[in-house]
Amino acid sequence: MKIYKFKISKMFLDVFFRPIRNKSEVIEVLMEAIRYMLINSNISEENSKGKIILKVDKMSRLFFFTQNKYFSIVFPFFAGEIDNKYFFSFKNQIDIDIRLISQVISIIKCDEFKANCSLDFVAPICDYEEECDENFWIFLRELLLMEDGYIRYDYDEEHKNGNLHPLNHYDIFYSSNATFKIGLDDKLREDIFIDLLNINSDCKYLYSKI
Repeated sequence: MKIYKFKISKMFLDVFFRPIRNKSEVIEVLMEAIRYMLINSNISEENSKGKIILKVDKMSRLFFFTQNKYFSIVFPFFAGEIDNKYFFSFKNQIDIDIRLISQVISIIKCDEFKANCSLDFVAPICDYEEECDENFWIFLRELLLMEDGYIRYDYDEEHKNGNLHPLNHYDIFYSSNATFKIGLDDKLREDIFIDLLNINSDCKYLYSKI
């Protein structure tokens, strides 16, 4: 098992803790997290406003924490460390570097990605494969098809509304058609959130108040 921890500075809070509404935004957060871990800035405790924890085991996940919000997504890549520098790869065949990350983000945010014609989407992918990496589509396809496993915990004083919107709750999924909440009796500790998603731990149980 590998566990890597990174402090999040204030200027990066909006990068990781903005609302997520679709798969492309999950991919963007995943790519930005890898870029952040590659840079591995030395953040002081007083400037730290959150943290990222990468846990690689039979369960491989990224965890993001601030004071009142946690969330987690699947981490589908290999992670390693040499001389205090981190590296990441896809199936030990494709190195995930800053250039590749930037290209993925550029593709999923470009107008062609949202175009009605598939050929418009194919064009920038083909261009990048010809110029830089012939395996780019294989990598991007994996991101588009992966099950991202999104789950979020909120301590939400602003929107609390009895049992319709409990003060403490899990948000399961992210799109408006699929998301739902599970209320909690108390504020959730970070270690309990990680343990909930650890398939090597005992299962947790839900008990009805009815």
